[in-house]
Amino acid sequence: MTTLRGELRSTATTESEGSGDDIESARTTAVEALDLHGFELQQVNAVTSKATGETTVRAVARSTETKPHEATGRTYEEALQAFRASIPEGWQAQNVREVRE
Repeated sequence: MTTLRGELRSTATTESEGSGDDIESARTTAVEALDLHGFELQQVNAVTSKATGETTVRAVARSTETKPHEATGRTYEEALQAFRASIPEGWQAQNVREVRE
């Protein structure tokens, strides 16, 4: 039997928009509107920008939640298939390794 262990990361994201007289104030407003508890800022993109300098930006943060994951199969290929097939919706594999005991 082959056992694979790895780590899963949540794919949950949160986002907010902020507007301001310039891009920096819009960015500050958007980032401050995010609840970053359990999340990390991923990106900030300009959504609209006017000739006057008024700008709207969108800030996106992703979850920092992780959890261990394990699967077993008769061969490495079967264990890997079981590992991938048993990843719950809303999660992605970050790493996987074979356990040799």
